[in-house]
Amino acid sequence: MFEISDILSQSEINELLNSLTNPGSQEQKTVETNAKKVRDYDFKTPKKLSKEQIKIVSGIYENFSRQLSSYFSGILRTYSQINILSIEEQHYYEYNNALPDTVLIGIIDLSTIEGSILVDISNSITYNLIERLLGGGARESSIIPDREFSEIEISLMQRIMQQIAIYTKDAWSGLAKAEASLKSIETNSRLIQAIAMDEIVLIVIMEVNIGNIKGTINFCIPCMHIDPLINKINQSRYASKRLQDSAQEEIVKESLVSNVKESSLEVSAVLGETVLSLQEIINLQVGDVIKLDKDVTSDLKINIKNGATWFYGTPGVRKKKKVIKVNKVIYK
Repeated sequence: MFEISDILSQSEINELLNSLTNPGSQEQKTVETNAKKVRDYDFKTPKKLSKEQIKIVSGIYENFSRQLSSYFSGILRTYSQINILSIEEQHYYEYNNALPDTVLIGIIDLSTIEGSILVDISNSITYNLIERLLGGGARESSIIPDREFSEIEISLMQRIMQQIAIYTKDAWSGLAKAEASLKSIETNSRLIQAIAMDEIVLIVIMEVNIGNIKGTINFCIPCMHIDPLINKINQSRYASKRLQDSAQEEIVKESLVSNVKESSLEVSAVLGETVLSLQEIINLQVGDVIKLDKDVTSDLKINIKNGATWFYGTPGVRKKKKVIKVNKVIYK
């Protein structure tokens, strides 16, 4: 059976043909490749997604794989394991050409990316799932009939595809609110027209182990729908972080101001000032009167502990206590 992991790009196909016509050059190239592996970059079809964006998608499908693995273990009553093998970009026609003529493919509509996701299950896994759901036991190897899928088999797999759609919604909902539904199931890969042939897609390849049976489940996602979503999410996170930082800064500021406001300061009112010589001060006696530079109608300086004048006020009595009425504020 031909798996997605066996996909050859056009450049690899050309190299393979060249190796058949020029064995010597291929041998020399193999030696150079063993020394250092270099992958050509195609500037005509640059990568749509960054490594950070690929990492986000990888996290989404790691959660998905855990959920689907638990689901398979439950319905099959046997241990199953699902792991992500690789995530790569390629043209849709390369993905489509690598599929066998007869394969089970689910088309899932996901509101988050405003497009369709293709899910194909390798025939080794598909027939093993069908056999176990119909009461069959474990096998050392999967039997893959050379025929089309029957209506009963498609009906059984439809339930599994619907559950895959639910887990897809749950996985993507971690980033943004999503709704997913199984649009249809196709068994002929050549008839699918959900994605344009020359469109760049992201292929998520998952390795599935059910007992001794191995296969793959692959997701084909249009890159043109993923990129705006992840950028929007990143911008939202950045804006949210800025709001959180701003809110945190405001809380710290308010706390500092509150603590300062609660601190105690010594306030004094200056009745007046005068200048005396040392001799005059020595000669002062009880009952002497010192003339100040303020009269009884003048405002008094109200100073804080450090000597700075903040207010001016008028002296008086309130409830048998001496007080100063603030008439003017000069320090703000």
